[in-house]
Amino acid sequence: MTEMTEKSAEVPKRLFIDDSARDPSSKIWYALPGGFFDVPVDALDPEPGSEQEAHLDRALALVLDLAPGDRRDRYAGALRDVRFMAGQLRSEGIIGCSLGMHHADDGSSASSVLTVALRDIGWAPAKVTAVRAVSLRESAENMALLTLPGSRPAAISDTLITMPDLDGAPVREVYQCTLHIPAPSGTQLGILTLSTTAVASRAHYRTLMEDIAHTVSFHDPLPEIERTTRGDTADGPGAGDIASDFG
Repeated sequence: MTEMTEKSAEVPKRLFIDDSARDPSSKIWYALPGGFFDVPVDALDPEPGSEQEAHLDRALALVLDLAPGDRRDRYAGALRDVRFMAGQLRSEGIIGCSLGMHHADDGSSASSVLTVALRDIGWAPAKVTAVRAVSLRESAENMALLTLPGSRPAAISDTLITMPDLDGAPVREVYQCTLHIPAPSGTQLGILTLSTTAVASRAHYRTLMEDIAHTVSFHDPLPEIERTTRGDTADGPGAGDIASDFG
C-alpha cells in the first residue's frame, strides 16, 4: 500500500509522496486530497514477541503515564480498543487506513475513515469482476461503472447504514461509499471504502471517491510522475494528472 497526498497550494498544485510509496513491497498506490492522515495499522497490531510489539508497549506506557490518575483505567481501555480494532482491520484484509478531517458545507467539522483492502480473487475479465463485486455487497445503492485511465473498469456504490444505540449514544446514520477496482492481472481486487457520519455531504464524498479511483494504480507510478515533473516526457499519468483529479 502506498499513499500520495495532494494538498491545496498555489498553482501548480503540489503532490506530497508518503514514505510508503517507495516501499518495494507495495502492491497498490493511490492519492488522497489534503486533510487525510495515515493510521499505522501494522504498527498498532504487531506480531507477538516482536521488536515492534516492544516499541508499541513502551509508547502506550508513556501515554498511560501522562493520563490523569482518575482516568488511567479509561485511557487503558481506550488503548486496548485501538489495538483490537487494528487487529480486526488486518484480519479483514485491510492494508491501509486514513482519517479525514474536513469542513462541512455548514461550517462544522466533518470526519471520515478511508480503508484500503487488496484481495486475491479467481481470474475473470476485469469488467465482470467489478460488476460482480459491487452487486454482491449488502445494501449497496447507486451502483455505477467507472472508466479509469487506460480504459480500466471499476465500480462504485454507496449506502446509508443506521448504527444501533450503543452505551446511550443516539442512533445515527453513517454514509459509506465503496470502490471496487480490479487489478490488470485479473487475480486481485482493490477495495477502497470511505465511511462518515456527515451524511449531508454524501454527494461531495462520492465525487471525492470517484476522483481517488482515477489515481489508483497497481504498478509503481513514481518513475512516470518524476519524469513528468522533470519534463522528460509528456506521456503517461503524472503529477499534473493526479492533481487534476482533485479539481
